[in-house]
Amino acid sequence: MAIAMVLLILLLGSGLLHATRQQLDATLALVTDERQYLLDYHQALSALAWGSALSWPQQQGWHCQRQTQFGWHACLLLLDNGEALLRGAALRASGEPLTLWQWLEPTAGTSWHRLAHGWLDFCPLAPSARCLPDEP
Repeated sequence: MAIAMVLLILLLGSGLLHATRQQLDATLALVTDERQYLLDYHQALSALAWGSALSWPQQQGWHCQRQTQFGWHACLLLLDNGEALLRGAALRASGEPLTLWQWLEPTAGTSWHRLAHGWLDFCPLAPSARCLPDEP
């Protein structure tokens, strides 16, 4: 009887350890995905900051510049009302870029000033086809 109890305890303990390992594996995958998202998000923020400091043409339409060292891509869309929408993107490991947006207003010369509360994590333009730059 004692041997049966010992075997039962070993069997239950083994099942519990297996379930715990599976739960830890699933949690590790979630943590890895979250870490990668945060890295991509900060790369896109950096692309926005870099793009807002660049000098852009004063012609309407999309204008894009690339920073090859870090893989940043910034595009500016000059609108009819004089405002501009900056698109900052960083290439993700999955191949699909993480993109953030920032409204800008013109200042003296060819520089731009970020609008307060003008940061967006989605494109505010309709239709959504206007959100994509003309270049690939």
